[in-house]
Amino acid sequence: MTIEEFSNEFDVLLNSYAANNPFGIGQGLTQLDEYEKSVLLTEAQESIVRDLYNGKLTGDGFESTEEQRRSLDSLVNTVELTPRDLQKPKMSDNSKFFELPDKLWFITYESALLSDDTLGCKNNTRVEVTPIKQDEYHKVKNNPFRGASDKRVLRIDTGSSIVELISKYTIEKYLVKYLSKPTPIILQDITDSNLTIEGEHIVTECKLSSILHRTILERAVALAIKRLPSK
Repeated sequence: MTIEEFSNEFDVLLNSYAANNPFGIGQGLTQLDEYEKSVLLTEAQESIVRDLYNGKLTGDGFESTEEQRRSLDSLVNTVELTPRDLQKPKMSDNSKFFELPDKLWFITYESALLSDDTLGCKNNTRVEVTPIKQDEYHKVKNNPFRGASDKRVLRIDTGSSIVELISKYTIEKYLVKYLSKPTPIILQDITDSNLTIEGEHIVTECKLSSILHRTILERAVALAIKRLPSK
């Protein structure tokens, strides 16, 4: 769906709602400008990606079917990170800090490469990474089923793009598969210097699969209707 189609069909759906509402509610919203429609389309797009990731839209995770994988394919990225030498307090002497990509929105898979001679035949193998909260660490660190081991590395978010990985062994690399945040849908260049959408102001097509375009449009119109003033 092109930006022109998004804009025109948005008007059609919203006008249809206003025309069929017996109380006349919605008449004022039929004159939404391109900026307002862009804001709603971008919000709808983000909420749908969240729902697909969380399984709220279909009842399963976004990789449960080929169609769902394809619908978010343009947002899937993979990166392998090396440790950062940062002067920060550590939760453990064996901790390593890694800097996540700026565009990372949701992590879908993560593993760590352990490179430590004390591992013997398990040296240079990948293990799962388990996220935990900071206040949980001291409760699980000595737990053989939940703490760090030769099968598990713990991840703690530090409140920024830096994460701390905790292991009993040397972590050489950190593999992250993630969804990036979708670029906004902007129907018309935003010429007001005081206005942007997600920091952008240039016309931008919807980059997600066309499979989702109709769903995004209908949710954007639903958001507009939901914000109608009650009489």
